[in-house]
Amino acid sequence: MEFKELPIKVNASGEERKVGFELEFAQVGVDESVQLIIDLYGGTCQKEHRFSQKVVNTRLGDFSVEIDLKLLTEKKYKYIFDKLNIDLEHIQVGGSTLEEKVEDTLESMIQKVIPYEVGAPPIPYSQLHQLEPLRRALLEHHAQGTEAFFTNAFGTHINTELPASDPATILRYLRAFLLLYPWLVEKGQTDFARRHMTTFINPYPAEYIALVLPPSYQPDLPQLIEDYHHYNPDRNRPLDLYPLFAHLQEELVNSYTNLGSVKARNTFHYRLPNSRVSDPNWTLAQEWNLWVVIEELAAQPGQIAQLSQEYLRLKKDTLLGFEEKWVKRINEWHS
Repeated sequence: MEFKELPIKVNASGEERKVGFELEFAQVGVDESVQLIIDLYGGTCQKEHRFSQKVVNTRLGDFSVEIDLKLLTEKKYKYIFDKLNIDLEHIQVGGSTLEEKVEDTLESMIQKVIPYEVGAPPIPYSQLHQLEPLRRALLEHHAQGTEAFFTNAFGTHINTELPASDPATILRYLRAFLLLYPWLVEKGQTDFARRHMTTFINPYPAEYIALVLPPSYQPDLPQLIEDYHHYNPDRNRPLDLYPLFAHLQEELVNSYTNLGSVKARNTFHYRLPNSRVSDPNWTLAQEWNLWVVIEELAAQPGQIAQLSQEYLRLKKDTLLGFEEKWVKRINEWHS
């Protein structure tokens, strides 16, 4: 399957828009993942510690590899031992330090539910096919994805550079995503555990959708951010806008004390797709091509206005079965 073209190919500076991918998986550890990247793309390893490493100066840029848990990446477990005056780094147990033994035990306990993560560097979207060898290598090394175990709430995150950063552009993409969300869940076969057993991709609340879709909603950037935070005061949305907002209004976003660390970047942070790395029939292009549908609708403001009107009317008039009816309508639009 080929990666589809973007309808808006360049950013505000006239350069080809870039995209970064993040892949979550189990079974293939940090060291092994680092070696896979070096074998495929070159580069050298920079090791912050065993659970957080980088592969720098590859032919694509710099990759990050880590286990997605601060308990290990930031060694938060050491707090307990420090309180007990136990020096993990200098106590030897069978040829290893006690610190290494503790980390081995913690890793073996959590790796079924807490994923390893590879963060690919942002590359021009026309070069996304160069990430497919990494996806295939993970499959060949028996990485386990979303479908491998019912608790594997693992995702593929797509970070696509904006064509422009004005509020009207952001709002078009947000509206396009909200209108397509039930269709994306069905077409992408979003995993049950990710939707219902965890909080990683909670849908936008109905009250926020009702605020955003009417054409009368035309906020400036600070108001757009304030409204977003009022209705979505956490990072767990399938389209997380906080990294973008932090890039555009860092001081305002930093004033929100309940978000944790937000990495500012001029991208959308699309978190809905599964990470089906153990499925030989799955490709990154499948998930990218669904994102491109959002791009296609975002490029049609007249169509957004019409579908928004239909969405709000159908939502008001439907007691049961709204999503099924709306998916049918989107299928008609997309056919």
